[in-house]
Amino acid sequence: MSDAPFLPLFPQLTPILSNVTALDFETTGVSGSKGRVIEIAAIKSAYGKIIGRFHTLVKLKGELPQKITQITGITSEDLVNAMEERTAFSILREFIGDSTVVAHNAPFDLGFLYSTYRRLKLPPAHHPFLDTLSVCRLRQPSPRSLPDMCQVYGIPLTRWHRALPDATATWHLLHRLHEESPLDDMRNKLVLNPRYGTPFWLPPLAEVLSPSPVPPSPQEVTLPHSGKFPEEDQTRP
Repeated sequence: MSDAPFLPLFPQLTPILSNVTALDFETTGVSGSKGRVIEIAAIKSAYGKIIGRFHTLVKLKGELPQKITQITGITSEDLVNAMEERTAFSILREFIGDSTVVAHNAPFDLGFLYSTYRRLKLPPAHHPFLDTLSVCRLRQPSPRSLPDMCQVYGIPLTRWHRALPDATATWHLLHRLHEESPLDDMRNKLVLNPRYGTPFWLPPLAEVLSPSPVPPSPQEVTLPHSGKFPEEDQTRP
């Protein structure tokens, strides 16, 4: 019997892709409990076909750090007439429904999601998730930021640090990774960076894997990672 991995003839039809929502937030910081979401993008698909999008700026009570404007291009003026936070997250919660949330560094986005649910006293939810960063940690050498992985897998990324382009790129990355090797066994799985140890908070359904490390690439030594926030950061809601 062959030891080659099973590759489905129609990978978009396998269960993991039957009901997914690619999610990305732009935020005021890295802490889900202290920061706030200022932009939401969610792309919902069924069996590889996009069936809905939700994208909005979110009104911010308080000052927007200048650093965030420099990173995202979002200004305080942009948020004056943005959607109210409660409205935005109520819509998002309904939009996600029972789908699997897909994000690149899922603990970051889920940390903000659950912290906001709790702070706004919205009904609790434990969304199943798939972390594309964890998959990339199993398959690719560092660096593994979203732009790095888009370059590796030939995915256009028109504008980094904005929620809709990032969510769109994450959706495409999900499918590229699944075509490479099925992801059905990666739902609710996390691969952590051993340099940072176990974070104070993990998504409720998370199961931490301990894989054999992928050898570092030469770039890891010569090209330090820079990005929206450290790709290895784990949120503490």
